[in-house]
Amino acid sequence: MKHRGKILRDTNAGPGLLSSGGNQHPFTLESHWKSDQPPRVGMVVDVDLDAAGNLAAVVPVPEAQLAREQAEQAMQSAKAKGGELAAGLTARFGAPTLGALAALLTGWFFLNTISIQLSADYGVGLSFWKVLAVLNSPAGLMNGLNGGAGNGGGIYSFLCLVALAAPLAPQFWNDRRAYLGGLLPLAFMLLVAVMVYSGISDSLKQAQGVAGAFGGAQAASMANAMLHEAMRAISLGAGAYVALAAGLYLAARGTIRFLAAKA
Repeated sequence: MKHRGKILRDTNAGPGLLSSGGNQHPFTLESHWKSDQPPRVGMVVDVDLDAAGNLAAVVPVPEAQLAREQAEQAMQSAKAKGGELAAGLTARFGAPTLGALAALLTGWFFLNTISIQLSADYGVGLSFWKVLAVLNSPAGLMNGLNGGAGNGGGIYSFLCLVALAAPLAPQFWNDRRAYLGGLLPLAFMLLVAVMVYSGISDSLKQAQGVAGAFGGAQAASMANAMLHEAMRAISLGAGAYVALAAGLYLAARGTIRFLAAKA
């Protein structure tokens, strides 16, 4: 039988001593040690016992194997703790709410909300988080298109995080109005959509005004056609649809629970 053990005393001054399975076994280089490396105190070893429980062989465990085993144990421990944490969160907040928040998180931060086809072979996308940075600082649009994060979304980023956490309010605020927090993600998305649309409309009007002032009606008409063609290159990305679905679910769930609590 093979067991894992540890060297307690080396063989520099007589027989060595190891501990395995709560028992201590003396060993010698000549009879038991099966390695070119000399035993040292603290070394982890594999211990072979015969049928009678007597020590038969002692083999040191390679450092690489010990490191691999420790890494596997750490991963298993982290996985177990992660499972406990997930179970605790599910029990407290509910699987549907957590699932919708996960979808919202994915739609806002990891998927493109807006896709822009710059040419037949090249297109870029902006996540909802980057759209907020553009709203906060329109001058950072080019940095956003190049994949940068710009200067941040400022107050919009703060409101985004508040809206993301709002559906969890009933767990911390014992009032039926807390259920209305489920409406905030959808309301925030609608607010951002209105602001983006308003900004684009204002830009179109300004461009048409400038073209008309310098080139007359014909120039204004040409500018209008070019701008509308540019608008056709902009479309909603997968993130918009994922976040919208999650926002609608959270809004409906919050409204239903609010009305139920009122009754």
